[in-house]
Amino acid sequence: MKVPMIELEGRLLIFQDLLQKSRIEGALLVQRADTLYYSGTAQNVHVYIPASGKPIVMAYRDFLRAKSESSWEVVQLQGMSKIPKYIKEAGLPIPEIMGLELDVLPVNQFERYRKIFPDVKFVDVSPEVRLQRAVKSKWELARLEESAQIHTLVLEFAKEVLHEGMTEVELEGLLAGKARSLGHGGHVRMRGFDSEFHVGAITSGARAAVSSCFDGAVTGQGVSIAHPTGASMAQIKLGEPIVVDMVTVVHGYQVDQTRILSLGSLSKELREVYEVAKQVEEKIRRALVPGRVAGEVYEEILTWVRENTPYEENFMGYGSSRVRFVGHGVGLDLDELPTISKGAKEVLKPGMVVAIEPKFVFPGFGVVGIEDTVVIVDEEGAKYISSSSRELSIQS
Repeated sequence: MKVPMIELEGRLLIFQDLLQKSRIEGALLVQRADTLYYSGTAQNVHVYIPASGKPIVMAYRDFLRAKSESSWEVVQLQGMSKIPKYIKEAGLPIPEIMGLELDVLPVNQFERYRKIFPDVKFVDVSPEVRLQRAVKSKWELARLEESAQIHTLVLEFAKEVLHEGMTEVELEGLLAGKARSLGHGGHVRMRGFDSEFHVGAITSGARAAVSSCFDGAVTGQGVSIAHPTGASMAQIKLGEPIVVDMVTVVHGYQVDQTRILSLGSLSKELREVYEVAKQVEEKIRRALVPGRVAGEVYEEILTWVRENTPYEENFMGYGSSRVRFVGHGVGLDLDELPTISKGAKEVLKPGMVVAIEPKFVFPGFGVVGIEDTVVIVDEEGAKYISSSSRELSIQS
């Protein structure tokens, strides 16, 4: 499926308006999700977007695929030193001020651009890019809904294959394979420096409460010191909460969702905590109202947990391993804006898509919680994109 030309044109006009307001004459983009967003191809390309006029898509590898996939005109990039030449050949001036994605651009590549454009002043354009991408179009929301449908089918499959004695890795592999057979893209993109992610956290019992390098409330123990997140080689036991925290991707658009499964009944306390988690999720969903500041929503939720539950110390982690957010933007990257986090300044807008994930962590016992992807709509709050049942799944 190609990204429709009308979609690309709309994205271009919004970004060019942002450039003009910031008095930036052009932007050179190279981060994969950004270039996919503006060009419609995930090939190895540079995309130059002038403050007015058509973009230049310069494809290094693979030129022919990029040409067939993008609705814009594509030129073959024969070396980064040729970029000024392509700009001039398009009838565009070399800008005095050029935007780059300085949040992700390697220093060595930045230095190359400085040599290629010796008279250009470079500024960071990543805030404009990220804030634009945070608001999803109807076309993007349709892709996210398709991704959510895969999630629902994978969870139903999980209930069929789950059995006592299987390892976490075995369950993860079966679920990942099922998702791929249903059209899951397989590659989960993240913007953050040195961030690594594969399927998610398919983990159970006390191992789910083991913290790790990944900035999440639940990461899993992993299979080794070198791969310290996700499923482990341990066997799944009766009566322990099984966390299925998984990302599915359709046409690059990611849905992040968590459900709790169990072989045999969970303890009364864990079942009660799960009901609290559902309450918290609904409070977050209703609080995601256009015009609110993301950090204020975060503080409101923490206050409610502190004043209305006995589980404040277990909310979103434990001890020094607690994370300082209850939701994060998702789309072409897993870590998009807005973040519903401590001190976040983003003003919420209709069309912003957020994965909300209230989770409670009990060292030595496990994790219970829930996560759904939602889209901010109106004064009623956000609307669920996730389509799976939110009830505990207890297998007899």
